[in-house]
Amino acid sequence: MKKIAILIAVTSFFIFASGEKAQAQCKQQRVYHCARKGGNAIYLRDFNTKLKAVRSERSINGTKWPVVLNRGTRYRFILCTPSGFGNDVKLTLFDSKHPETRPWNSTEKSGGNMFDFICKRSGVYYVSIRFKQGKGKRKTCAVGILSFVGKNQ
Repeated sequence: MKKIAILIAVTSFFIFASGEKAQAQCKQQRVYHCARKGGNAIYLRDFNTKLKAVRSERSINGTKWPVVLNRGTRYRFILCTPSGFGNDVKLTLFDSKHPETRPWNSTEKSGGNMFDFICKRSGVYYVSIRFKQGKGKRKTCAVGILSFVGKNQ
């Protein structure tokens, strides 16, 4: 009986004393507010992710999604993070010819939280959301939005 009580006490300690709360991806309300930042652009898709705290400088943390983009189309990519993480996270657009280290564009290159991309070649591209180099001491969530701006002739 004493062993069971000790086992319950130890288990309870680990469950309730854990400093990190289980946090899923960003709430749908953040996705909605982020999509509204696109102006007249038409919402196509969201990229919702949870970013874990970075343990070392070399660790890569984040998520990557494939998207098919069409030639002659202007797209808008928007990144939204909780307050306090605005300069810690980046959204990157790349493909097999332009790897993530040399992307087509990113919020880091554009200097803001959004950028427009005019697709010159139809195909599969990749969107990644990751912490910037040297950032990411605390876990967070992030939302990326892909929107249609218009056709370019």
